Amino acid sequence: MRSPKSFSREQVLFAAVLTIVPILLCGFMFGFDIPLASADFWRTPKNDMLAMTGAYEAYVRQPWTFPLTMVSGLSPKPFSIVFSDSIPWLAILLKASGLGPSFNPLGVFLMLSYPLQAWGMVALLRSLGVQDRVTLAIGGLMALLFPTWIARQFGHIALCGHWLILFSLALAVSSARLGLTWKRVGGFAALAALATGIHAYHLVPIGACFGAALLAELLQRREGAWTRVLAGGVAVLASVGVPAFILGYGGGDGAAGGADALGVYSMNVLAPVWPQASNVFGQHWNGGWFEGTMAPTGQYFEGFQFMGVGVVLLVALALGLKVRSVRQAPVVEREAWARWTPLALAMLFLTIWAIGWVVYAGYWHLFDVPKPKGKVADLISTFRGHGRFFWAPGYLILALAIRQVSLMRRPVAVAVLAGALLLQAYDTSPLRQGVRAIFAAPDALMVPAGLLSDPAVRDRPWVFRPTYFCTVNAADLQVISQMVLVATRTGGTANTFAMARNNDPLPCDVVDPELTRDAAPGDRRMTIVLADDKLEGGFLQPVGQRTDCYRFERGVICGRDLEGVEGLTPVAPGELTASRTPFQTIRLDQPPKSPALLSGWSTLDPGGKGIWTTAHKAAFKLDVPADIGAKGFLIDVVAIGFSDLPLRPQRVTLYAEGRAVGAREVETSTFGSHRFVVPADVARPGETMTFTFDLPDARTSRADPRMLGIAVQEIRASR
Repeated sequence: MRSPKSFSREQVLFAAVLTIVPILLCGFMFGFDIPLASADFWRTPKNDMLAMTGAYEAYVRQPWTFPLTMVSGLSPKPFSIVFSDSIPWLAILLKASGLGPSFNPLGVFLMLSYPLQAWGMVALLRSLGVQDRVTLAIGGLMALLFPTWIARQFGHIALCGHWLILFSLALAVSSARLGLTWKRVGGFAALAALATGIHAYHLVPIGACFGAALLAELLQRREGAWTRVLAGGVAVLASVGVPAFILGYGGGDGAAGGADALGVYSMNVLAPVWPQASNVFGQHWNGGWFEGTMAPTGQYFEGFQFMGVGVVLLVALALGLKVRSVRQAPVVEREAWARWTPLALAMLFLTIWAIGWVVYAGYWHLFDVPKPKGKVADLISTFRGHGRFFWAPGYLILALAIRQVSLMRRPVAVAVLAGALLLQAYDTSPLRQGVRAIFAAPDALMVPAGLLSDPAVRDRPWVFRPTYFCTVNAADLQVISQMVLVATRTGGTANTFAMARNNDPLPCDVVDPELTRDAAPGDRRMTIVLADDKLEGGFLQPVGQRTDCYRFERGVICGRDLEGVEGLTPVAPGELTASRTPFQTIRLDQPPKSPALLSGWSTLDPGGKGIWTTAHKAAFKLDVPADIGAKGFLIDVVAIGFSDLPLRPQRVTLYAEGRAVGAREVETSTFGSHRFVVPADVARPGETMTFTFDLPDARTSRADPRMLGIAVQEIRASR
């Protein structure tokens, strides 16, 4: 006889499929080394993962404090890594084990979430009464293909913990069917405690599921219900409050957006069934997002709730089967209403909250709901990405559909479910392609090379002006995040950091008087001024008279002992504030087209802000005055680069009479200023000189057959 503790071959195979297949899929998506800090991607992570990784790396290098998650040296005062979404529980575990420098918690969490996602759906299906292992396995794999879960993998890793929601739904269903036992209360408490140290957004659906379980227990009048409801409520609240205290939630001061944030990241009414990133509907990955998707407000991502063609068809079939069964047995027992009404109301509540205050159906703006004000608005706007709250209803709909189909004859049910799984895999392939593309390589580094390795920049304070939350330029925001990560890795500190809350202590228009003066002897601070694509004035004005400043691509760095650092060019006093008088200006944003443009240029497009180059080389001429001095002269070019998707800058080299006088990368997001220096030995005083842009990345696109390189708004030559 088989021992009661032994496992059949079918059980082992079932467990292997739901564990090994998800891990293999994770390896396919990110590489099997993704949990390791040495993985290539974590050298310069993309988007918000820069801040998540930077805070974690600073945290594991610092001594323990209380609260346990506090990190210093990245902003004027310590903050908890709760607010950098660095997955606090894993960060604490890795730090305590001494493995912190070897692992990245984001990668570890990704790897763990794949099998947990599958097992979470299995738990939910079992709570609904599904026992067939083939059906359970298909359901677990279907959860790995749920579009909203895949979409979170573009960078908000802590929100990939959808398995917390699935296990909560399983507990809610089990509690409604079989009773809210102390064991299930403990399960809710454990999930709430886990979510508190992973991401607070998961607490909302967990709370909704727990509330439904409490109400179902009372409505069904089970023996001892009031005792379990009251004691269970206290236990779950404590399981949130105690970890929140330990993890430093109390230090999360800062603006969350108030009423203005509500409705921006909402869910479209039709989002669950309106195709988004669907292979069936030809919405392919184009390098930046997906072609033909719907994007009113922020709904294309934060409100992304399309369930996939496979799931939508499965739900439609299940709904038809359910309607037929209800017609055959229309009477619903009173006990069923008491059992399931609370969970239905909880899912309805989450759905309404997900749709929120600005209501769209497709592209049609239906109406706005009056928004709360004052403290209420501030509290609710803590969850400003409320379009996410349909996750729980979406998973429950999928599980109910699988259960309904599983009631068909087994061969038919398995065939239908397998077909839906294959269709879902095909339909979601653009999503997987997009996520893989994001993780295929580190982000382009916009930091001067010398700051990564030069001993002169080690163990120094990095002072940013403007600070992160005062910066309006997207490229400058990326530079700040990259530089703070470099500062962390070189033993430095920073005065600002990208967090979920604004942590900059001073108003944006306040200028520290010390900013205007050269660094004193012994002052190790490096002042980094992001120029907002300007060459002088603006944010550069306060440091304009300093003698210790050096240019780099996005601004200047001022401080002592920076001579010879690779990527930094000395700036003369007054250069950043000088009002230069140009000796020739070519305006390309207004007709008529200047005769100074020789070849390789288009004409001004209607409504255009500049003229596009239309070849790999574009030439223009300048009349150089006879009195040009020994320093030569400057050419400032205001331009924007062309790029189809994926977005990448245009490489531009300027030649003066055949000699290269500088190379730049022209960004594609906005017009920016680029300076080239024509040295005295190249300048030809009193003559007309020919200059040529070399544009190796100029290209055509499906939308425009011209060979586009850069659109130039102005060329200005000055002494």
